[in-house]
Amino acid sequence: MAMSQGDPLGFAGVAFSPLSASQWPGVTPQGTTGGLVIPNAQVLPRGYMTLTYGDYQEPQLGVFANQQNATLGLGILPNIELFGRLTDYTNAPPAGSIILNGIRDVSANVKVALPTLWSWAPQFAVGVNDLTGGAVNFKSVYGVATQTIGPAELTLGYAHGSASGRKPTFDGGFGGIALRIGDTGLSALAEHDGQQKHLGVRWKSTPIDTLGGAQVIGSVQRSFEAVYANGQDANASNFGLTLLMPLGRIDKTAVNFKPSASQALPDVDAQSSTPGQMQPTAEDRLHSLQKALMGVGLERVRVGFSDGILGRILVVEFENHRYAHNEVDAVGLVLGLAAEMAPRGVQRVHAIALKEGLTIHETSVGVDAYRAFLRGGPVTGAIDSLIWERATSERRAQTQWLDAQPSPASRVRIEVSPDLNNNYGTEVGFDYSLAASIQATAPLWRGARLNTSYIVPLAHSSNAEYGYAFQIYRQREGLKSVALQQTAWLGEQILGTVAAGKYFHETVGVQAQATVFVPDSSDTVQLRAAGYDKVLNDVLGQGGAFSGSYRRMVTPTMSFEAGVQRYNDGSSGPSFEWNQWFGDVSLQLNYRRGGDRQFAGLQLSFPLTPRRGMAPGAVVVSGTSQFPRAIRTMLTFADQPQNLVIPNGVRNIQLDTSLELDALNSGRLGQRYFESQLPRMRESFFLYARSALD
Repeated sequence: MAMSQGDPLGFAGVAFSPLSASQWPGVTPQGTTGGLVIPNAQVLPRGYMTLTYGDYQEPQLGVFANQQNATLGLGILPNIELFGRLTDYTNAPPAGSIILNGIRDVSANVKVALPTLWSWAPQFAVGVNDLTGGAVNFKSVYGVATQTIGPAELTLGYAHGSASGRKPTFDGGFGGIALRIGDTGLSALAEHDGQQKHLGVRWKSTPIDTLGGAQVIGSVQRSFEAVYANGQDANASNFGLTLLMPLGRIDKTAVNFKPSASQALPDVDAQSSTPGQMQPTAEDRLHSLQKALMGVGLERVRVGFSDGILGRILVVEFENHRYAHNEVDAVGLVLGLAAEMAPRGVQRVHAIALKEGLTIHETSVGVDAYRAFLRGGPVTGAIDSLIWERATSERRAQTQWLDAQPSPASRVRIEVSPDLNNNYGTEVGFDYSLAASIQATAPLWRGARLNTSYIVPLAHSSNAEYGYAFQIYRQREGLKSVALQQTAWLGEQILGTVAAGKYFHETVGVQAQATVFVPDSSDTVQLRAAGYDKVLNDVLGQGGAFSGSYRRMVTPTMSFEAGVQRYNDGSSGPSFEWNQWFGDVSLQLNYRRGGDRQFAGLQLSFPLTPRRGMAPGAVVVSGTSQFPRAIRTMLTFADQPQNLVIPNGVRNIQLDTSLELDALNSGRLGQRYFESQLPRMRESFFLYARSALD
């Protein structure tokens, strides 16, 4: 039986295009794009995700009282989709036992669409179901072709399945037809999966703006000539429900954003005052700019002038915690307001971003080029003018500030987020322990802060009770951590942070992180380490662990990372990660080896807070800007066929805070990235700062 456990944990590189009516995005119970039960030759577009639930069961597996299928699908790259499938075909456990009778399986599927030379030619794809795992329940390789003719979609393919001691679930020739019924969103489908027939209908909604452009897809079907392995009639009616979501929609909306008539900016030449009216001085404009920046919710604001080679520079220093999804939103506010309110004679504006009063990075742009861009001019002009760099102290020292002291910052920031430990795909069912994590941060001096976290348990399954199978996952109430943290630049290429205090409720230790910026590149070296006074027998506890890795930025939003780790369980080995950002949602595929044990997994991370949060005050409350949820499975081989749940085995190093999340925009930095985000900067200015000009 394959088992899995959850870790306790276009523009901007998104090829985003709306799905046309002819693509009919449906998801099969097996975890592929396709019809009722068979795959077709289409794949999920890059940047799309599906969540599907249904009650279909392959009759070859036997008779079960509980029949459930859940799948997660992702368009990870152009022409490649990846699906994870959780199957629950079980009967109630015998009296006195917690072990379910039946099949609980987690499997992974991949499908690749092959290139075609002509638009009218059929589409072709190849795929593999049930890539690996401790049990072979759904193993199959297949090839498939799909041809669209008007409102009809024809599919034909062949699959070769394998199974241990029984008939494969997907094997032989298969085919089907789907007929679209006008613009109703309805389709009628007829299929043969190689062993039984199926008839059904499917309905697809239009994009729902309140759900981020997601579409709902529902299907009902009936099987014919289906039999169980014992010869018993297996004909049944089933349903499926899918949520299709575009992860990178925010990038598309930014590219296509157009300000309303009331938001439109006046021509630059029309900004002169009425004759006879007193002209504002440069100092007046700086006062107005500082007030506007504070009004949109930025902290530690200072404005001033500096002289450069090309002329006078308007410098803005700021700290952002309100626009927590992405730092470029705040940079867009600063560049837009500064360019529009700059006194005459200013050639460039520089936005210096701080975190806990520490300089992190600087973005600058020409005033004329950015004003033209805000008024609908081509993005190329702003790209040619924009410069991003890790900010140094030189710019601050050379600036004549309007006020020596910056504007105030919040005294305490409180973040509330869910904390979920869970297991699924095991012989005892789904087990979990859910808590609320309340984290408070109090800034101290430059680069320093006090971090605390408190855990409030909310609910848990019976097997997470003390004395039961998964008591190790039980959330513990109380003060989980309190630590003093200091972040500083070590030269011009290394940003490091060290924290010391109480962790995991009862250990005392030190945690350290560093990001080394590779010169003349967007690549980085990531270093992390932790050491504690004792080892806890806990899913998150560690006696000591470290990791070192090199991150290669392939595109502004995609990276490969390879390194070595000493894991929390004392084992050592390599680790590999592939990371892709779709707007403010990140996808990670990972592989980790510790000793002779190997794990592969997938992680999704997404915001749990509005794009613009609570305005600054003495105390600010928010959700988390990135909430990661992950699954992983132990890789099995002939000499190690069992897929075991090992809660504290070969875990990635777990630190109380993240240097990247707190200070480095979750790793989304660099010249190429900020160039790619210029449409979003323009959109954020009109959404959140345009009214400040009035």
